[in-house]
Amino acid sequence: MSRYRHLFFDMDQTISPARSPVLPEMDQLLRSLPQDIIIVSGGERTRIASQVGDVRRYTLAQNGNHGLDPTDSELWYAPLEDRHREEILAHIDRLVAHLDHELGHEYVPIEDRGAQITFSPVGNHAPHEVKRLYDPDAARRLDLLARVPLESDEIVVKIGGSTSFDYIHKDRHKGANVAKLIEHLGWDADACVYFGDGLYPGGNDESVIGVIETVRVRDHHDTYEKLREVLR
Repeated sequence: MSRYRHLFFDMDQTISPARSPVLPEMDQLLRSLPQDIIIVSGGERTRIASQVGDVRRYTLAQNGNHGLDPTDSELWYAPLEDRHREEILAHIDRLVAHLDHELGHEYVPIEDRGAQITFSPVGNHAPHEVKRLYDPDAARRLDLLARVPLESDEIVVKIGGSTSFDYIHKDRHKGANVAKLIEHLGWDADACVYFGDGLYPGGNDESVIGVIETVRVRDHHDTYEKLREVLR
């Protein structure tokens, strides 16, 4: 652990339950670490703040397309264009047509976050237990994408969170934005490590592989144990 000075974390299912605050023991552990903390999430800055509280951190919101320093001052912001939105919404319509269940209208299935659009078939604000049971191994969503692929020159879709499809610009993924922050701050990439639950083909952490060292975790409990193990 002594060689790591900058610790990057995905949010949902990595340091917290989906769309929920970090647990007290994780909060205490994060506050005790001497390294820089960087949260890289598909969520917006306000949601990340509601989950992680006032832990001192860099924030890479919307897959890193909205970068903020520990004082919450903006480092950069790269929103989608209207033509991207049209393309994304058309693909979501095709996905909906292939669902084997009713769309979760009451729980906001589509969120336009500015630099990212997130689609959840059960709804982005569905109860935690509903989301936990919907697609725990991502197989359901990966199968849907295999049947209804996105063909685009500029947009990609990744499996995000516990139930979501995250749409972003193909050149503005987590890996690119992690590299952008490291270059911006003059950090040594060898002193960085990334923890994420989506470090698999099609996962929204996949693009970080090869940028810095990565640690794949099952969920926030696994992250906690692996961090404690490394610290020991």
